Amino acid sequence: MTSILIKNAHVIDPFNKINGKCHIFIQNGKIAAVGKDISNKADQEIDARGLTLTPGLIDMQVHFREPGREDKETIETGAQACLAGGITSAVAMPNTTPAADNQTVIEFMVNRAAEIDLINLYPTGAITKGQDGAQLSEINELKNAGAIAITDDGYDVQDEGVLRRALEYAKTTNMLLMSHCETNSLTGDGVMHEGWVSTQLGLAGTPAESETLAVHKNIMLANMAGDARLHLLHNSTAGAITAIRAAKKLGQKNLTAEVSVQHFSLTDEECFGYNTNAKMYPPLRSKEHVDAIIAGIKDGTVDALTTDHAPHTLSDKQKPFADAAMGSTGVETSFAVMNTYLVEAGHIDLNHGISLMTNKPAEILGIDKGTLSVGADADIALFNLNHKWAVDGTKGFSKGHNCVFNGKELTGKCVMTIHNGAIKYRDGEILV
Repeated sequence: MTSILIKNAHVIDPFNKINGKCHIFIQNGKIAAVGKDISNKADQEIDARGLTLTPGLIDMQVHFREPGREDKETIETGAQACLAGGITSAVAMPNTTPAADNQTVIEFMVNRAAEIDLINLYPTGAITKGQDGAQLSEINELKNAGAIAITDDGYDVQDEGVLRRALEYAKTTNMLLMSHCETNSLTGDGVMHEGWVSTQLGLAGTPAESETLAVHKNIMLANMAGDARLHLLHNSTAGAITAIRAAKKLGQKNLTAEVSVQHFSLTDEECFGYNTNAKMYPPLRSKEHVDAIIAGIKDGTVDALTTDHAPHTLSDKQKPFADAAMGSTGVETSFAVMNTYLVEAGHIDLNHGISLMTNKPAEILGIDKGTLSVGADADIALFNLNHKWAVDGTKGFSKGHNCVFNGKELTGKCVMTIHNGAIKYRDGEILV
């Protein structure tokens, strides 16, 4: 394996408290040295002057659709899209066809990701068989097959007794349970956030309380299960942030929470014009919820930023709003969204933003990623922070063109991604 010396980059590694000009020496797929004076001879030298170098980003929530819906996305196309966004590790949700509720599907995903060898893919297993909320999956078998966590993402386990038992089993097996928080009876036939915009559009709305009530339920049941490891997916409401903040202050140490990047950057006004790319779950919320999400990011209530990358075919989205599929693509734009709407907007510094996309997710997942420590796998992303660009989802690597940021100008662009010491993406091209 070749060695690489990356020189003159501005290195940001929150885990190791590095934030300044450094050189990085990579050998045999590992970080061999980090410092200002590295004289090692390398097979390849890269002058990264003017660029920002970070650990490869980690996305804790993606939908790659394979097996079963390869027309929407495959593990390969999803991985390529990740590389274009500087993401080297991704956690795949279990709503495949069939659902990842058994060893066979998990093993397929693990083996397929190893075969294409583009990123680190961590599959999750379904909490319940068929994700129907009734009968628990064989949680320990899912773990042994390679599942990093269990979740019924896309659905909330409505039966409190089933969810309690799932948390108890997850604690016994030391598995992370990732919960999609929704109260079905309140969601009803809602297709967007319930509020002024839904009224103007004449569309059925989902109240914020549908999520907030479910967040409270999950927190209470995790406590009942002996402080089980609970991670709350894609929080979008002020009430959810308030509940999570309070629980952490009361000492619930195994509680973590994420926010998908669209929920701190956009409001439900994106739905005007019946824009189906803005239809997603949880829905884009009104400004007071966006402000609360940003406050939760600033004060540390939010532990990670994700995309909830959800590719769909054109026919899925080119329907009346009420009938269109929910979700937006996001892995190719997530860093730029964070940089534009949080850092450039003055809410947080870049080090904080990078931490929420590298070492913090790694800590939640319990994986040895997200750092530039000597001896760590050489997963690295290089960004041009000055690159302004307009999003065009039709030109990305994902099969899904349904990006809610289409047409928006963002600042910050990935120019190179290295996985296990090999350059896999550079200047718009996948290198294999």
